Amino acid sequence: MADLTIDLGNYNTIITFREPKAEIHGLLRGTAREIQGFPGALFVPSLIHVGEEVVVGEEVLRRDLYGAEGTFRDLKDHLLHPTPVGRMLGGQRVTHKMAGATFLAALTQKVKEGLGESLHVVLLFPSAEGDAYREWLRTLSLPAASSVTLVDEDTAVALGYGVNLFFDDLLMVFDFGFSSVRARILQFHWLGRDAYGPPVVKAAASLPVGTADLKQKILRALHADATEGPLPSFVWKKFSLHDEGESLSHEKFQQMLERENLAASVQRAIDMALEEARLEGVEKAQIRKVLLIGGGTRIPIVHLTLEENFGDRVQGELPEIAAGRGGIAFLSDSPIDDMVRQAYAIQMRDPITGEYHYPAVVPRYTRYPTRSPTARYIVNTFYDGQYELQLRLFRTTGAGDAPGSREILFGEDGKISFVGASNQEAHEAVPDAVFTIPVDPPGRIGERRFLLEFAIDNQKRLVVTVRDLREEKVVWAEKPLTTLS
Repeated sequence: MADLTIDLGNYNTIITFREPKAEIHGLLRGTAREIQGFPGALFVPSLIHVGEEVVVGEEVLRRDLYGAEGTFRDLKDHLLHPTPVGRMLGGQRVTHKMAGATFLAALTQKVKEGLGESLHVVLLFPSAEGDAYREWLRTLSLPAASSVTLVDEDTAVALGYGVNLFFDDLLMVFDFGFSSVRARILQFHWLGRDAYGPPVVKAAASLPVGTADLKQKILRALHADATEGPLPSFVWKKFSLHDEGESLSHEKFQQMLERENLAASVQRAIDMALEEARLEGVEKAQIRKVLLIGGGTRIPIVHLTLEENFGDRVQGELPEIAAGRGGIAFLSDSPIDDMVRQAYAIQMRDPITGEYHYPAVVPRYTRYPTRSPTARYIVNTFYDGQYELQLRLFRTTGAGDAPGSREILFGEDGKISFVGASNQEAHEAVPDAVFTIPVDPPGRIGERRFLLEFAIDNQKRLVVTVRDLREEKVVWAEKPLTTLS
């Protein structure tokens, strides 16, 4: 079985495989373009010619069929904004939906024949205004695929960049594929693949690249085209992917960008999205990360403008295939969202009232291993001569307070002071999870004695580091307490 993501675009369709094997680049020879530097990915021009035979991708160009009546291009735009208009070809009416379906079926069949194995395919659809496109994907027949999974492109991008959607749940996706710049602010409600749903689009903005058609100018400079007609738009992607042998110098390119004021277009798209988001109660500071997709985000002035707005929140490595990698991650048998499914707490007893309290040490849906403590508590000894402190671990269900930098205080009056659990919580003791911390030398009443830092290691074990604040020593260093579920 081969796992792959297909990202159908206007100019290129990008096929990303789980394993970046060398033989992948020979799978679609003559159909895919020769692009280096993207292991495990193939770039196929989004072109299909419907005639006596079906011709797709680079072969359409090689046979000089780009301008033929039976050639369909800009597939994604036509699928996002469908019209009933079709073409009469060979005595039958062919629409862009039919052409797009045939294109994807032909690609998957070629891949299956090349690999000699069945396929698990992930297809991406837009989060913003992509309902009709998603419904079209659901109608597709892909005989070469053993299974087809639909994932929105923004979730795929986030997973491709390794974002923890349980915590970094408010993101901006900045998309520059050269037809326009697009900025989307998204609210994720991620509960893992089993409960998957697309994010909520809080704001979206889109602007054309430039009023003077920057795209055509650069294409002519790159390829020395002498014709008067418009150049094939998919050729533009060759520039965005940094092919060798381009004739346009870096200096001349920068001059073009300055004349077109590309930075202003990027800033305007950001401002428009942020302004709309504010109407939804979302402020700029709340955006956790900014994820880049599309080859245009590699242009230095684009990246610089984004960093000036968002600093180190910007992530943009391999923006062309981030979505494809995320689709594979979504499909993965080894879940990228492996996490602790239950909440855990320690039990503390009030010596005066006898009531038990359960401060949280691990919130539900925590991914592991953790880079920083899941909870930190300072514990006071509450009587002179106290020589041990007992910890009991419990599973917690229901509502409750998230852990933080709080104190469990055993005061001079014998009372415990900390944020207690809510009445809706239920607690179940974890078997064999009772631990005794030695207090040596013995404690004094009301003494701030221990700092407890809880974390999860790469074996999904809850570990605790105990520091003796009075003696300035480590009593336990990442001591395993239990394996979490």
